[in-house]
Amino acid sequence: MNSDTTPPPDRSPDRITPGKALEPETPVRSQPGTEFQSFMQGSPSRGAPGAGPTQAPTPLDMARPAMQTEGPTANTLLAQARNAQDILGTVQDQLNTPNLKLKRSQAHLLRNKLGDANTYVRAAAGKLGIDTPAMKMPTQGGALERFMAYVNDGQEKLASIQGKLSEMSAANQELRPGDMMLIQIKMGQAQQEIEYSSTLLSKVIDSIRQIFNIQL
Repeated sequence: MNSDTTPPPDRSPDRITPGKALEPETPVRSQPGTEFQSFMQGSPSRGAPGAGPTQAPTPLDMARPAMQTEGPTANTLLAQARNAQDILGTVQDQLNTPNLKLKRSQAHLLRNKLGDANTYVRAAAGKLGIDTPAMKMPTQGGALERFMAYVNDGQEKLASIQGKLSEMSAANQELRPGDMMLIQIKMGQAQQEIEYSSTLLSKVIDSIRQIFNIQL
């Protein structure tokens, strides 16, 4: 009986040589720019021992306190009323332009803008406790006379607002912040409508002047 003398293959794991590292000693280099990108994204650097997951403030966070604005004051409301009155005076001068004629669409738009501005001014005046009786619309005359009625009433109410604010400021009287904010909003809406009216009239006047220059 013949026996096979060939030894079986050795399947045991390789021996660990003393002093030989388990991992390659060559450090793994990161891709160029990864450290800079990690820094910009707020992540801690790999080489910083004990770095925690802290996140640096963004530029928006740093600038947020500067974005806060103060609420309206009696002085700011007074300046707002004066500015609106000045622009309304410009509209009054434009309506007195000789030979001023508006198309039907222009007259309709101007009536809406001046009417809305008058409504906003009256709302601001009423919030200050100023008496705002119904406006008297002229029974005679054309569209320009009605426009002038809106302007005159707005001028009167704006003058009353300025007088009331000056009186309150001299007496150290203060309004509630909500009321002051509402007055500021109404005054801003009125000023926007008045500015639009002035721009519309300015374009009409420029076209009239061009026509007269051509005729001359």
